[in-house]
Amino acid sequence: MRTKLKFLIVAVILISLSAGALMLGGQRGEVKTEAKTIQIGSVEEVKLIVVVDNYPDSGLKTAWGLSILAKTPKNTILFDTGPDPNVLRDNLKKLKVDPSEIDFVVISHEHWDHVGGLSYIAKVRPGLKVYVPKGAAGRIGVHGLDIEEVGETMKVAEGVAVIGWLYGPPAEEALAINVEGRGLVILVGCSHPGVANIVAKAKNDLGVKPYLVLGGFHMRGASELTCRETVKRLIELGTERIAPIHCSGDMIRSILEREYSRNWLKCHVGSVINVSASAP
Repeated sequence: MRTKLKFLIVAVILISLSAGALMLGGQRGEVKTEAKTIQIGSVEEVKLIVVVDNYPDSGLKTAWGLSILAKTPKNTILFDTGPDPNVLRDNLKKLKVDPSEIDFVVISHEHWDHVGGLSYIAKVRPGLKVYVPKGAAGRIGVHGLDIEEVGETMKVAEGVAVIGWLYGPPAEEALAINVEGRGLVILVGCSHPGVANIVAKAKNDLGVKPYLVLGGFHMRGASELTCRETVKRLIELGTERIAPIHCSGDMIRSILEREYSRNWLKCHVGSVINVSASAP
């Protein structure tokens, strides 16, 4: 009798321990780990200049393409270079931007209307650092520059990050600048992977709310419904200012202008945008 009682006690203990282990194991499996954010610091302000765009402004050359200059207190960055070295050269000169001021270039993707001006940069700034999406260097095919391929989101200067590529096609990266008191200023090339997806990735990778998104949204010919859904999602992500240019199309610009005047930022070649805690 005593032997049976001891056996039952031991069996109960073993069953209890096994059940506890299973419960603990289940709890470990349910633990959700947050994605590790990349700390990039911040800048007090940034000045953006649209150097190349197909939306016109008197006095500057227009071309189907995109190039934006971003000036922080410590760095001057050229985002994309437009389709033509002569257009880039002439517009920089007209805007009184000396190419010797440029610290590095970020190329969103390999398409001709974003990399065409690189030959001018190679001529006047040989050896300059140029960040391109991973796998794109060979297809861009410009020599005389220090090309670095980017896979994952990485800090490239104080308060500045290249947002790791998403696939459109092609692979496309973006530039993000964290402005104190505002949030992320995000520059996009053509947004082949979707502008809201790029903004969401920047927000997730850097752990900072988006403030402004400027560049090509790749929505030329998109339906009104698609344009409305994109605007809605950008605002849901926390984006306060939305500035579609280049390949964005007139539909999304019209919707923003008519119905989202507080978020709409009209831009074109030659536009200058100052972002700081004290300026919109």
